Amino acid sequence: MLIQKKFISLLLALSVLGIILAGCSDSASGSESSPKTHEKTDQHHTDDKGKKAKDNEKTAAEKPKQPKAVNWNAPSGGPYPKLKKGENIWLDVSKKDQKVYVKDGNKTIYTMIASTGLDKNPDTTTPTGTFHIQAERGKWFYSPQYKEGAKYWVSWKNHGEFLFHSVPMDKKQHVITADAKKLGHKDSHGCIHLTIPDAKWIYDNIPYNTKVVIHN
Repeated sequence: MLIQKKFISLLLALSVLGIILAGCSDSASGSESSPKTHEKTDQHHTDDKGKKAKDNEKTAAEKPKQPKAVNWNAPSGGPYPKLKKGENIWLDVSKKDQKVYVKDGNKTIYTMIASTGLDKNPDTTTPTGTFHIQAERGKWFYSPQYKEGAKYWVSWKNHGEFLFHSVPMDKKQHVITADAKKLGHKDSHGCIHLTIPDAKWIYDNIPYNTKVVIHN
């Protein structure tokens, strides 16, 4: 009887020990699994951040860059060339490039950024073809019809109708910035807009009867 009681007590002790060990085992398993769960969550957040950064980079790359406005108070092509006697100087105007190339024979010696006609109708079209600088030129004009004027104009067609001249200005000779900012893009009624110094350079240096070729 005494032996039986001892045996029962031993079985009870072993059962309690087994329960304790099982609990410890579960706790240990839980503590090991927690960091893995955090690692997975942290990795998920890291992946999200990386994806967002890549999406932001992609959006920035896809966003079209705004063209930089041309300084209409400065030469658009750097220092001007010094013309020499005997050079075969002529002006090559590209409506596609929106540029005036000052040429010596086949060689481009200077490039000006320009605005030619909007080409929306006959009244806003810059004619194409071969022309020559005409006798008419002046330091200022103002057109009440269009409510704008310009400095340093030089005629190349119809004796005062089609001109090289500065960016448009109001009656008080203040630059109309909305038009001036469009240098490098079509904007005029048919004339060729230039920065103020570029227009003055043509006024001062390009003589009567100089060839002007305008093309698309």
